[in-house]
Amino acid sequence: MRSAITFAAAVTLAMTTGCLLPEAKPPKMAAVATGEPLAVVDDVKVWTTTTKEKVGEAVVKDENGNKIGSVESYQDKTTVHSMKVWYPFQGNEQLSDEEFFKIANEQRALDETAKMHANAESWNHRGKVTAIVGGIAMVSGFILGYAAPDVPVAAPLLEIGGGLGLSVGYSMAWYGARQMQPEVHAVDRSIAERAAGQYNQNLGHTAGISMSRSF
Repeated sequence: MRSAITFAAAVTLAMTTGCLLPEAKPPKMAAVATGEPLAVVDDVKVWTTTTKEKVGEAVVKDENGNKIGSVESYQDKTTVHSMKVWYPFQGNEQLSDEEFFKIANEQRALDETAKMHANAESWNHRGKVTAIVGGIAMVSGFILGYAAPDVPVAAPLLEIGGGLGLSVGYSMAWYGARQMQPEVHAVDRSIAERAAGQYNQNLGHTAGISMSRSF
């Protein structure tokens, strides 16, 4: 029990200090117009996930040959995922959406992007608070169950409720952080491409520059 309390307390401390919770990193805002053309660059994001897959089952029998159970065998299965994404560029420099639409003077898209990122930061912050409170409640349940075993209801309620809060809070924080990733956009690709085309026309460059890259 002491080890369980110590582990739960360590997890909560890590949560409290932000070590384990996803961080919604704000977009960079330093880029300015350089006279280079704007472009929308297409890419393919590739990532893998690993799950356990059942590959067999062995029957366990007693000395008389009667089945008394079974043992399942699992192995790791790696799945490759891919997703088409796009990024805004000025010349050879990748921009944040805020930088791109500010340079292109596309105010509506800039407002939508700022709104999405503000909402993402809010989700991330609320998630962190929920996770930390849930973690504290869970640890309190462990401690109460150890220190006051004659209180049979309160401790499990704190443990279950705290664990649920920890899980929900982490999911909220992850969602907020996910919405801040550069491949997540508040507006459609066509809006960015049109904004780039109009900006480049004003510069005297070819309109509607669109590029692709792969890794």
